[in-house]
Amino acid sequence: MQLDELKTRLNLLPPLADPHLPDNAYPAAVMMPVLPTAQGLTLILTRRSRHLRHHPGQVCFPGGRVDSTDMSLWEAALRESFEEIGLLPEQCQLLAQLQAQHTISDFALTPFVGLVQGEVNFKLNPGEVDELFQVPLEYLLEVRHHHLFTVNRKGLPQQVVFIRWHNTWIWGITAAIIHQLARQIAR
Repeated sequence: MQLDELKTRLNLLPPLADPHLPDNAYPAAVMMPVLPTAQGLTLILTRRSRHLRHHPGQVCFPGGRVDSTDMSLWEAALRESFEEIGLLPEQCQLLAQLQAQHTISDFALTPFVGLVQGEVNFKLNPGEVDELFQVPLEYLLEVRHHHLFTVNRKGLPQQVVFIRWHNTWIWGITAAIIHQLARQIAR
């Protein structure tokens, strides 16, 4: 997928519907950094530090809880991306905001698709991130790579998405966000 095609598809997304999230959910935002490379567009993912109390070692996007200093959810995603991987806010162009999702850890999580521009020198915060890697966006957007399972959580059925990339499993809210995007901009 080329950048122009991605931008066109994102521009055609329907308006965001109210996701009816719990009022007490903590607002949070993540960046889905899209990086143009010689091989095509890639999506940047991280692996959370294994020393963290919540979700250690899981694959995720840079992001986190909204601070009182953040003027918007987008600013929270930018700030967190800088804190976690050293991505400068001025290097990110907002391409799309996806519908917020409620996480198992009680966050109202809003994903943003951001185009990374210019030469990037990632600097991982070892207290938060163990690894940064890139996956071809085209691979992630092919729903045939998504494995959906239904599990019972608190007596209710819940769909969980898994995406395998080489020896890494992407799952949970990260895979759910990728799946949401893939379904929304499917050809």
